[in-house]
Amino acid sequence: LIVTGAGSGMGRELTLQLIRKGVYIAACDINATTLAETASLVSAPELIKTYELDVANPEQVAALPRTVKQDFGRLHGVINNAGIIQPFVKFAELSPKTIDRVMNINFYGVVNLTRAVLQELDPDPDTHIVNISSMGGFLPVPGQAMYGASKAAVKLFTEALYGEVRGTKIHVSVVFPGAVAT
Repeated sequence: LIVTGAGSGMGRELTLQLIRKGVYIAACDINATTLAETASLVSAPELIKTYELDVANPEQVAALPRTVKQDFGRLHGVINNAGIIQPFVKFAELSPKTIDRVMNINFYGVVNLTRAVLQELDPDPDTHIVNISSMGGFLPVPGQAMYGASKAAVKLFTEALYGEVRGTKIHVSVVFPGAVAT
């Protein structure tokens, strides 16, 4: 199972909890140092492999699932958890670079990795694609316009994908966490 954003916060906790349950994890993060820290905390080191990954880099994302499948011998899913918030400023004050960064990580990272994973999945009853949205994708927060838009896009993308794979062995879920101290 691929987990993005595994170097800290929810991604780290997901990784640690899943390994405690005996799940093989391909832990991914842009920060090699925090990713190594996550790996040092696992209860069963034989169940984890780490991959430095920038989810905003389409070439890295496209190559990852095949590499994971080669390393583990199978691929049964992904938790698209990596994400960032924007600076707490009004939309008009955001630079185009910041807007692109939020959308590239929070939305296009999910879309591109999901596409790449779908090409390599070993469909069985345990195959799952989990996309982390946010309560910010439901309710507008002043000063977080682009973050909210990116997470709303994840919600709608995931719901459409769910409809497209219904009747197959691939399960699709979207998760809406509230504020988390990460």
